[in-house]
Amino acid sequence: MSQIQIFVVFSGIVLTVLIAWYFWFAPKAQMRVAVSASGAQEVAVTVKGGYTPDVIVVQKGRPVRLTFTRQESSACSEKVLFPDFNQNALLPEGEQVTLEFTPEQSGEYGFQCQMGMLRGKLIVE
Repeated sequence: MSQIQIFVVFSGIVLTVLIAWYFWFAPKAQMRVAVSASGAQEVAVTVKGGYTPDVIVVQKGRPVRLTFTRQESSACSEKVLFPDFNQNALLPEGEQVTLEFTPEQSGEYGFQCQMGMLRGKLIVE
């Protein structure tokens, strides 16, 4: 093998490792939700190519109020599902839609669009 071939192979391996780390192993920023004056934990979630924030940390036993605003027209993002809480909502483009529920057990619970392409996580402590 020539030096150029070795360099190309090595560069490909390094690039593959960096891509895998970025998409699967890089730590995601978490948003801790404070309790409002009403006693609920409120957070605004923007839907545009994904959920922002996509990792939300809440306290168990207190109501959670998530207000989604969809800022895109993709068919994938027109519905959000919380299967562990038996909750879902249609998200019309440009409108605010609120989901409210009370998590009673600690754990990590996923939420997603109807096609499973957009994903987020609700961490209950």
